[in-house]
Amino acid sequence: MSKEDREILLQALKAWGALDKDYGYKAGETASEFRGFHKDAGGGLGAEPVPGEPIGLSDILNSRLWRSLQSFALYEFQTTMFQPVGGMDMIGKAFAGQLGGLIRYNSKVTRIQQGDAGVTVTYEDTKSPGGSLQAKADWCVCTIPLTVLSQIPIDVGAKMQAAIEAVPYASSVKVGLQFKRRFWEEDDAIYGGISYTDLPIRQISYPSTGYNLGGKGVLLGAYSWNGPNSYEFTAMDPSERVRRAVQYGQQIHPQYAAEFETGISVAWHRVPFTLGCAGDWTDEARARHYDNLCQIDGRVVLAGEHASYIPAWQEGAILSALNAIERLHHRVIAA
Repeated sequence: MSKEDREILLQALKAWGALDKDYGYKAGETASEFRGFHKDAGGGLGAEPVPGEPIGLSDILNSRLWRSLQSFALYEFQTTMFQPVGGMDMIGKAFAGQLGGLIRYNSKVTRIQQGDAGVTVTYEDTKSPGGSLQAKADWCVCTIPLTVLSQIPIDVGAKMQAAIEAVPYASSVKVGLQFKRRFWEEDDAIYGGISYTDLPIRQISYPSTGYNLGGKGVLLGAYSWNGPNSYEFTAMDPSERVRRAVQYGQQIHPQYAAEFETGISVAWHRVPFTLGCAGDWTDEARARHYDNLCQIDGRVVLAGEHASYIPAWQEGAILSALNAIERLHHRVIAA
């Protein structure tokens, strides 16, 4: 580095790192403007702020703080993000509203056959099980998760079949908890955001709507992803997952004990029509199978988050579907 570069770097470290004139990170107004005060500035007598005491370097390092701080800095987790009013499933419901009566609900696919003239899908009405029904079409865009599709007889080539069978799915568990009041707002001034923890619940996520409305409140009491904690929670009875989430969460919010009312949990590997949260590709598997998975095989083409480079996101599923139907459109026009 040049002398000028070193001087600029020291200026940056001092400003961004909240260091004092001697480049030390110590209790004082400079550091507190970033990390918060022991006593905030006020008005009238006794209004002078009291600086907060910085956490020791060894304590910060041993906490593995960077694991949580990195989330907002990652490309996929930009600071400014938007949510559909009413929840993420409102996107799917909006699509369904545009399709009208075209969707056949409660239809469990049991076989997919194709030939030169078209595709036949055999399915069962889950509200009247035991019977066998069929739907015929010229082409099939199949969005069934690979964990389920790999168990359904489907007429595709060996390469696509191998790709279907090659992708395991990530394990994930969420627990929603309902409380008598929104104590995180009323007591702790927490409005939205996430508390990260090394407890098995991994994180607590607070609602980003309905601030200061009072009354009951619901938060995400646990969200474990693809590791020992998610496998352990998946193996539990749903009521046990809720009990554990309350038990662990109480270490962060003591109000849990008095305010908890009820809860619900979802373990994606226990959901029969997904059998997992999202395609868990490795670099090796992508290199060998991804293109084969996305090809148009005769009259069948696959789509979904598993057929994208943005797994686990609705964006990946939508972009995959757009790409599939565009290629299918060109195939049909060319024919």
